Amino acid sequence: MQSNRFLVAAGIVAAVVGLAGGWWAAQPHSHMGQFDRLGAEIGCQCGTCPLRPIATCGCGFADGMLTELAALTDESHSDAEIMATFVSRYNPSVRIKPASTGLGLLAWIAPMLLLTVGAVCVGAVLAHWAATHPDESSTSPSAEAAEVAPGAGAPDAARAIVERELADLAD
Repeated sequence: MQSNRFLVAAGIVAAVVGLAGGWWAAQPHSHMGQFDRLGAEIGCQCGTCPLRPIATCGCGFADGMLTELAALTDESHSDAEIMATFVSRYNPSVRIKPASTGLGLLAWIAPMLLLTVGAVCVGAVLAHWAATHPDESSTSPSAEAAEVAPGAGAPDAARAIVERELADLAD
């Protein structure tokens, strides 16, 4: 029972650390300028790139998107306005990172939450299994022999069966 509590506590700690780390990693980098930051958050929509950030893609389509981004940042639009412009012009998949509200927030939280719940469930099942199936190596050989013997009152019958099987093998 003590190990169950430990597993549950470890799962909760892992979930909190994972969620906090993911949330921290998802925050925008303050040392980057607006153009660089958004260039790393907007994915190329050319169809041939595997949704690379337009800042690191190298195709002509990404260059056009970078030109649009430069024009919007020069006009002093906010990050949210620029992202909304790109989402309306292309589609919501232009975002490399999901939004931190609504369904996007669920996309950040759901994997860690499901992994934690799964780990706790596996731990609980294993603990239950260990509690209901005691260690079988602790039984004595004589106890195992008594369980296996065909009849405790008929050792001669068991010997006759064994001898007949050995005779059949010898033939």
